[in-house]
Amino acid sequence: MSRKVKPHDFHAIAREFPLFKGVSDDALAELARLAVCHEYPKNNILFYQGDASGSVYVVITGRVKLTLMNEEGREVIVSSYGSGDFFGLVSALDGGPRPANAITLEPSHLAKFESAAFLAWLEREQTLHLALLRELGRKMRQAYARIGEHALMGVKERLLSALLDIADKEGSPEAEGEIVFTRPTHQELASRIGSSREVVSRLLKELLESELLQAEGRVIRVSESALILRED
Repeated sequence: MSRKVKPHDFHAIAREFPLFKGVSDDALAELARLAVCHEYPKNNILFYQGDASGSVYVVITGRVKLTLMNEEGREVIVSSYGSGDFFGLVSALDGGPRPANAITLEPSHLAKFESAAFLAWLEREQTLHLALLRELGRKMRQAYARIGEHALMGVKERLLSALLDIADKEGSPEAEGEIVFTRPTHQELASRIGSSREVVSRLLKELLESELLQAEGRVIRVSESALILRED
């Protein structure tokens, strides 16, 4: 999206998001009036872990990561959000502090809602409740999977799993069952799997020397055998 999103544009934009399917035009118009829309640069910190709950966000365009960080500055990505996704809802629902840091992964357009006003709107929109519960359930499954990977897999296995997950979500199908996608930076992959950029660089080189992955610059081609391995 080349132009800045205005609050009154949110009505039309939200209509295209799957999560809002079934919500009436009047309800979306009301939600749009509550929206404060901004553009944010890459690596913009939206809130810190431990901050008081104040807002719920919807990603219009771009990507946002939720992260945990220790005192030495080591970062682990808990979850990531793209166009049409909500975040910040957990602390709005339970009234507790933010459970993680929120940082933009790329230039992003976000709609921001004051928590109490958003929850009051949500309470009136019964058609959205089930869809929102499903979305929260999906994110919880992803969190469980991430915990399992960190506890049970080696770093190389975690890296391959992360790459296949990105291919599944963002890749484009090619001939012979292959998938092509643009990989994140080594640092982003390191944060995602709880490792270091140096280790990711070394292990990625090993994976690209196998029959599972091929690369041209940052474009990675995933073989059908790697996809079958994921299913197994």
